[in-house]
Amino acid sequence: MKHVVVTGASGDLGTAVVARALASGAEVLAQFHTRAPALSHDALSTVQLDLTRDEGPAELRKALPWESVDLLVNCIGGARPVPYAELDTAAWRDSMQLNVEVPFAVTRELIAPLAAAAGAVVNLSSVAAFTGGAFGPHYAAGKAAVVGLTRSAARELGEQGIRVNCVAPGPVASAMTDSLPEAVLAGLLATTALRRVVTPEEVADTVFALGAATGVTGQTLVVDGGRFLH
Repeated sequence: MKHVVVTGASGDLGTAVVARALASGAEVLAQFHTRAPALSHDALSTVQLDLTRDEGPAELRKALPWESVDLLVNCIGGARPVPYAELDTAAWRDSMQLNVEVPFAVTRELIAPLAAAAGAVVNLSSVAAFTGGAFGPHYAAGKAAVVGLTRSAARELGEQGIRVNCVAPGPVASAMTDSLPEAVLAGLLATTALRRVVTPEEVADTVFALGAATGVTGQTLVVDGGRFLH
């Protein structure tokens, strides 16, 4: 892969994906909003954009330093844990916008450069899409929608040679996991086969494995240490 775009590149998963791409020898365009990626490399370009703005995805397209994109990784996403009864409409809509609308809009903007390289898209969902999770209905519903978005995009964009897959991490060593109450995290790990959280690097390796799997599209691969076995 020569050219890789990563959204949400300053988060724990985004940072690991960028590092993995650079280690493979790719040139990387890393999008961030408020906090720049903690990486420096001659092959790394960064762009500061708020992708929740209507103009954001188009601005990302204009910032591309190449005509083609081999891999787009939609790492952007997240939510604060909120119980169902305390979740207001604004928080629900914010989660849907960040977790679903932004990956949709970014992928739409990059169809032409992805098609030029017969490239791939990997969306980041979550095992919460299947289990409900501990972060609340706004997060689980948003990440479930990412799985549906992945399947729909794979069907439609396949005729242009674009593959679209999804990685659904379970508890990952990250700021989001650190925000969970200790009792909640302990309960999650008690039902995990490996009895540990996965690392961002393990998720990044899976992202690149899917990105390179030329015969695979429309699939969601769970990376959770064996918590959700299906």
